[in-house]
Amino acid sequence: MGRLKAKMMDEENKFWDDCTDMMKESECIQEFWGKFNAAEKDGSISKPEHISMTEFEEAAAEAWHEIWADYQPPYIGG
Repeated sequence: MGRLKAKMMDEENKFWDDCTDMMKESECIQEFWGKFNAAEKDGSISKPEHISMTEFEEAAAEAWHEIWADYQPPYIGG
């Protein structure tokens, strides 16, 4: 694998690790988006250019559900 591709993969992995950390610190997906937007604005996080915003939103929603699925209380309906 070329060095450039390896560097891009490392950057993407770090990006997702940072996003996951923000999700774990957030009580709702809206709080995550607020933290992400603030971090992006101050330059502490940057979405890789090859990931479209639509792809990112879908992947973030999926990751959110995977992270928090074990913590959601069971549905008790009537």
